[in-house]
Amino acid sequence: MSTSWKCREEPEGPQLESLVQEMDIPELLARLLWHRGIHSPSAARSFLTPAIDDLHSPFELYDMDRAVDRIVKAMDQEEKIGIFGDFDVDGVTSTSLLHRFFEKIGSPVNSKLPNRLGGGYGLSKAAIDEFHEEGVTLLITVDCGITAIEEVAHATEVGIDCIITDHHQPKSEIPAAHAVINPRRTECTYPFKDLAGVGLAWKLADAVAEKIGEDRRILLEDLDLVAVGSIADVAPVRGENRVLVHHGIEQLARTGKSGFRHLLDVTGLTGRPLGYGSIAFGLAPRINAAGRMGDAWPAFELLTTHSDDLARRRANELDRTNKERQALDLRIFKEALSELQGQEEPPGVVLASDDWHAGVIGIVASRIKERYHCPAILIALNDGVGRGSARSVPGFRLHEMLDRCSDLLIQAGGHALAAGLVIKEENISAFRDRFQELYLEARPNLEPVGRITVDAEVSLRECDWSLLSLIDRMSPFGSGNEKPVLLAAEVSAPTGFRRVGRNHVKFLASQGGVALDAIAFQVGHDKAAEWGRHPRLDLAFTLEENRWGEESRLQLNIKGVRPARVTV
Repeated sequence: MSTSWKCREEPEGPQLESLVQEMDIPELLARLLWHRGIHSPSAARSFLTPAIDDLHSPFELYDMDRAVDRIVKAMDQEEKIGIFGDFDVDGVTSTSLLHRFFEKIGSPVNSKLPNRLGGGYGLSKAAIDEFHEEGVTLLITVDCGITAIEEVAHATEVGIDCIITDHHQPKSEIPAAHAVINPRRTECTYPFKDLAGVGLAWKLADAVAEKIGEDRRILLEDLDLVAVGSIADVAPVRGENRVLVHHGIEQLARTGKSGFRHLLDVTGLTGRPLGYGSIAFGLAPRINAAGRMGDAWPAFELLTTHSDDLARRRANELDRTNKERQALDLRIFKEALSELQGQEEPPGVVLASDDWHAGVIGIVASRIKERYHCPAILIALNDGVGRGSARSVPGFRLHEMLDRCSDLLIQAGGHALAAGLVIKEENISAFRDRFQELYLEARPNLEPVGRITVDAEVSLRECDWSLLSLIDRMSPFGSGNEKPVLLAAEVSAPTGFRRVGRNHVKFLASQGGVALDAIAFQVGHDKAAEWGRHPRLDLAFTLEENRWGEESRLQLNIKGVRPARVTV
């Protein structure tokens, strides 16, 4: 439970009144929209009713016209087209989406994914040679390729044209491909920069469909893939991503894909309302498990097969693989904690072991980052070379910091909050020292980690189904559009404590004669008992529906607790 709270400033003036009156919405919803930078009725309409027609033309992306012309030429001349993706959920859904698209328009493609343990991340010369042997003359990358300078040059040497689609941060040098589509390129003026790899793949398919006069409905069928890949990659749920994820979740609920239907079955989600959380914590980990443990191909088959039997087998296989992954990441997490024992506030975490699985360390790095509120890098060593996964806190931009350590690294790439690297074992100590120096230098200017930002104060009496319905109008929630955090002040000391799971606590919150169920995740029973020693408490929480079988009840998901009458 965080001790750092911040209340958003209350908006005032005619603009807020205009939002309330012209949109005919309650003032609370208007205030919540305002806090998200939505200050006009037109912006509010676009936010509350995301429309496919609101998407920008894909041809506004730099090099899109060159890419589409080359693809159409390849189709007309019956050239062999190859698709190469990444082994994570974003990469697998991107590859599956383009594979399905070309199949639908009558131009089958050869698709490949790297093996995390055998081939490593990204486009490789070995993969290019395989495509060459198969007669491929046009290769399209998805969710990778922006740093593949030598690999693209090799492809050109063997007679393969490359089209790069990638959303990762470019370096100063761009591969000399036929076309490089990346909204983060300095030359690209595309209005929205935060598409996931699968969103960019959908844009490419959309542009090709427009060029050849294909019905756009074949693209809308695959928005379920876009939603799953975007959510798994923690792409901000705003702008175009909000449109794609919103419609993608709706498509997932009525999906025609056998793979998704069987995956929903094994996760127990069939027939239940789907949202960001059920995808992020139910579907995505199982799709991701295959690539994390080595071979992502079973996940690709799950999402592209037309065989119901194969889809069922792959869904069950991924569920088993995910259980193996969970056991492995728990072991590594415990070992990492053991190495950090006694360090209350480490100045950044850099740990390495030759007994760690390269596919799981990213998950563990995230857990370490959450536990110690600092950037964390875990490195799996093999024959003197380490493959690392890094996770960061807001404001400490990993890709920039790793660039400042480039002389110690073989390879690095990624985003502000997540990145990967390759390093010689002999350089790890020096890298750790420099990385920690960079973090200590930046830390004074970072926002306090774990700070709770309160959107509005309400009474528990106001926390009813109509308020939940009002809040749900702002969904889907996720990165960049977090669920509103509410504050209930002067709540009676909680009663009825009971332990749930390993480290969660449920209790009853009471105020003014109203009592509601509350749950606090990842807090020990001792901590909860401490709350009971205060006569009144302030609770920061999100309001949610708790479904158990056929029964539904309102519940406060506690984000913070403090003694009442504390000044924010």
